[in-house]
Amino acid sequence: MNLNQQLVQKQTQKLVMTQDLRQSIELLPLSTVELADRISAELIENPMLEEEPSLERSKNPDLYSLDDLRRKEKNDFLKNSDQGWQDSFSLERPRSRGTDASDRNQKYIESSPNTQSLSEHLLWQLRISSLKPKEIEIAEILISMLDDRGFISKSLEELTAEIGVSTKVLKKVLSQLHQLDPLGIGAKDIQETLLIQSRILRPGDTKLHDLIENYIKDLEKLDYKGISKKMGIPVENVEAMAAEIKKLEPFPATLYTPKKPDYVIPDVIVREIGGEFNIFINDEWLPRLKINKEYKGFLKKGAKDSDKEFISTKLSSAEWLIRSVNQRRHTLFRVVSAIIELQQEFFKKGVRFLRPLTLRDIAEKLDLHESTVSRITSNKYVQTSWGILELKWFFSSGIKSKSSEGGMESSKKIHDMIRTLVKDEDPENPLSDQEIVEYMEQKGIEIARRTVAKYRKILRILPSSQRKKVKSLESR
Repeated sequence: MNLNQQLVQKQTQKLVMTQDLRQSIELLPLSTVELADRISAELIENPMLEEEPSLERSKNPDLYSLDDLRRKEKNDFLKNSDQGWQDSFSLERPRSRGTDASDRNQKYIESSPNTQSLSEHLLWQLRISSLKPKEIEIAEILISMLDDRGFISKSLEELTAEIGVSTKVLKKVLSQLHQLDPLGIGAKDIQETLLIQSRILRPGDTKLHDLIENYIKDLEKLDYKGISKKMGIPVENVEAMAAEIKKLEPFPATLYTPKKPDYVIPDVIVREIGGEFNIFINDEWLPRLKINKEYKGFLKKGAKDSDKEFISTKLSSAEWLIRSVNQRRHTLFRVVSAIIELQQEFFKKGVRFLRPLTLRDIAEKLDLHESTVSRITSNKYVQTSWGILELKWFFSSGIKSKSSEGGMESSKKIHDMIRTLVKDEDPENPLSDQEIVEYMEQKGIEIARRTVAKYRKILRILPSSQRKKVKSLESR
């Protein structure tokens, strides 16, 4: 076998991922808010960059509550949710009646200028309790372990080892903590807090306690007949107890830990003016960058080699950042323009006219790579006449349709149709999946029953039998 070495010349093409190229790619998926943070950091770290002053540019972009943007969609199917048993019931305070009362309590707590935090509220109650000073100290430690829902998920063994007390003392303190307002605070999970609340509020109702303690999984499935057989009681009694459980609070800390609102700044604004859609990239409030001429001049003034190397590196980085920001803006404008062109009917008439669209459709139209389209549409919001939507929202698969020009209907449109059908159905005779299929067929849309079930699950809508049970509970 003859082994030898030789030199061979050949040409190859390959992509070298330089630091500058990596930086350019990293900027694409950033939202406008994240880009602002990135630019601010670069202004601090890179002396070659400086902000170009502008008297016209606004420093305060319009903020939109993320909760407000999603509230309409949430309200459409919240009462038909299948996230779990606890979400099928209104999360009301103990003894409250109706969601209006719960909402008023929540608004009162949030708007009150002297609102106590949950820990302050609990500590105040402990100080007037019958606990000894040492036991109050243990209770204070337990309060510090509460999560946002009001639970302490650690086991008794873990707590005794961590706090360094006996199980007997710990149980006494926990029992006292459970009886404070809000009731059931400090329980390990939803089941335990509901059991604690039921024992305090309805001490003589042993059947109710038994239902919560032993049949909570069946209750999650709304399997009243199964529970009736296992407990040996009429179905009507099970339904009545389920209605009582609905009045309890699954998450005791809810009213004392109001969620901070998340805000969205639309990255793009689309307005119809004179029958044409105009695109505005909403980045006028971002810092405008330029190269610091004073530092750049050092390169021509005979600076030290080490200084020249530092300045050259920072200059290259600064120039690339400016180019990358401008390229990101240009790419975002092109992609949104293509989306508008392919979704003209949606922008004019609404969700029912959304057509199927894929990343590849946009990539081929603009001669871009799919990964570039994916990055530039990530974490971005567009303000339209129909609300503020994620750019990714415009991309959806299709369902065969005889009524559509392209022979396909957007899955988003099907979602909207299913949601509307369920919202407008007769509570006493909710629509089955098969009935929804038949309705779609009348509209020329070919869809399988399993697909309806899949979309219903995505929309968090319960099956028809369970929707009827939830409605009957709400009417009690």
